[in-house]
Amino acid sequence: MRQYGIPTFVSLLIAIISYGQSDDPNPTFPEFRIYLSKDRLRNLQSQDGNKIDLSQALLLLNQDTVVLKEMHSRGRTTLTFVRKSLSVDLDKAVTITSSTGSIKIKKFDLLNLVMDKNLWHNRWAFMNLAELGLFPLFNTYCKLWINDQPQGIYLLVEKPNHYTATMKSPYMIRRGAELKIDQEYLHSSSKVEVRPFKEQYMSLYKNLHRYQHQELFLYLQDRLNLTSYFRWLAFNYFVMNGDYSDEVYFYVHPDSGKFEIIPWDYDDLFRREPHEGAHVRQAQLKDRLVFSLEDDLDRKIASDDVLYTRYRVDFKQVLLDRDPELLQRTFDQVLHELESISNDPTMNAASRFLDKHPFVLEQAKEDLRVAANFLHNQRIVLLKALE
Repeated sequence: MRQYGIPTFVSLLIAIISYGQSDDPNPTFPEFRIYLSKDRLRNLQSQDGNKIDLSQALLLLNQDTVVLKEMHSRGRTTLTFVRKSLSVDLDKAVTITSSTGSIKIKKFDLLNLVMDKNLWHNRWAFMNLAELGLFPLFNTYCKLWINDQPQGIYLLVEKPNHYTATMKSPYMIRRGAELKIDQEYLHSSSKVEVRPFKEQYMSLYKNLHRYQHQELFLYLQDRLNLTSYFRWLAFNYFVMNGDYSDEVYFYVHPDSGKFEIIPWDYDDLFRREPHEGAHVRQAQLKDRLVFSLEDDLDRKIASDDVLYTRYRVDFKQVLLDRDPELLQRTFDQVLHELESISNDPTMNAASRFLDKHPFVLEQAKEDLRVAANFLHNQRIVLLKALE
């Protein structure tokens, strides 16, 4: 049963039922096998930063052939590694079953986790974000072979545009840096029809300095699900996410007409400071609990007293929703999944962090233990700061 996009006011019991599978003694994971010509494989592995079309490959899912519509290597920095992440678009939807549930899906990414040390940050973050009502995408660990050679443990993630298309959202963008739209997705045949939504997104930024305080809050609230956005910012601060300002999708909810968000890319957690925006916080807003001030909207939330007061309320609720028992359960679950999927030494050896360090379960176990202890203490400190 699919449980995604859960509203924040719904009991966390729903999320626990949907995601609390850590007591499953034998979790299942999809297994993919790709067959390419030797020349195409050599070209794929040797390319440093260029996308390679793989649509002519043979793709098997759990030993059954599936028909490809399109497949290519994907990513930005990860394209420089030998093991590539892959974008998959199938001709017909298939059912994928894992310990997280089942889904009929046509479009998904196979992420190599090459920059996700010990393989757990993205899966664990998506798990927690889902329980906070912020991450609607199906995701699961999986195994990948190319020409019968193990490529390692991957993370299958439903594509954001697959989810928004199924819910009939007319428009989605991926936020870029400095007010830019990095990617634009139209789920309508008419560009005229979606033009107001693009203007609505741009208006979030163009009018940040036109309004202030309660007037600004109401203006933004009318166009964006601010509660979800505040909760996402709070989670990023809680886990000290080093890179998130341009790792988020905005899509129009077909019922409300407001923008909702889909977070993305959580391999860079527990950083002392963010990669961008740290200097602004140190110079002007170091007492504000917003981790990165790279983005104009985030800076305004930190600097405007009314917005920041509202944000603090939602921040506290995020911490209350991530009580120690729930936090520990998600750490236990991701460890259980890694223990179950890493029973093949050759697969572990292929799962190389930065193409150098093979996956070692005992190291992941210790890493998870340290992170759990840190977040339990971090939660106590932040709750006191928010009193």
